[in-house]
Amino acid sequence: MAASVQPALIRLVADDPAWRDQLHLTLQQEGFRVEQQPMPQQLKQLLSQAPTAERPSLWVVNLPSDRHDLVATLALIQRLRRRDQLTPLLLLADAATDDQRAELLEVGADDVLVRPFGLREFVARCRAILRRLKRIEQSSRAAQAGAVLRAGRIELFRDQCRVCIEGQEVMLTPREFRLLECFMLQPGRALSRDQLIEQVWGPDYGGNNKSVDVHVLWLRRKLDQPGKPSILVTVRGIGYRFASADR
Repeated sequence: MAASVQPALIRLVADDPAWRDQLHLTLQQEGFRVEQQPMPQQLKQLLSQAPTAERPSLWVVNLPSDRHDLVATLALIQRLRRRDQLTPLLLLADAATDDQRAELLEVGADDVLVRPFGLREFVARCRAILRRLKRIEQSSRAAQAGAVLRAGRIELFRDQCRVCIEGQEVMLTPREFRLLECFMLQPGRALSRDQLIEQVWGPDYGGNNKSVDVHVLWLRRKLDQPGKPSILVTVRGIGYRFASADR
């Protein structure tokens, strides 16, 4: 049975108990888990403690109206941002000019919602921030997964420009590396010499496409195993395709 996915955890910080309770209840009704903290005293204590086991998905901080308390709270938020640069932060603030909103964003907020606002808009802002975070995390995971291309016994490390066969590094020239990378990104697809020239050598290349044949020959010498079919298969009348490295 698949493990259930925990709802997003929102850490809510506000000094007005009635307002804090209303925001808390609204978020809970929308399916979020909520931890609420008064401020600024508890926020200061929270920052002085060791990081909790579970980092929230979103901080929501209701800024106080009093100027003195506001300055103190913004200083605490800067400390929070230095300690945790990844968790998004939504600030709830009194009516602000464009310059004041910009200052709040400079402090470290990902979004600023100006009072008065409706609870529906408040929930929508929270969801929008969490959607952006999810997209960023998905892009990061995709980039990490794509940093290493694997096909059977071959591993190509894109960030390091290295190729290994069964754990042993194979020395390739930069052009050979880019050509192999091009093939591994499109396994099984027949690529013409002109397509390979455009993707590997670039559209401004002034030579002829026979360079592809020469580099394919060099790659075969370095990557193929004796007695086994080549991983770079000639497609008559078209060009080449990348076959399984287990062959």
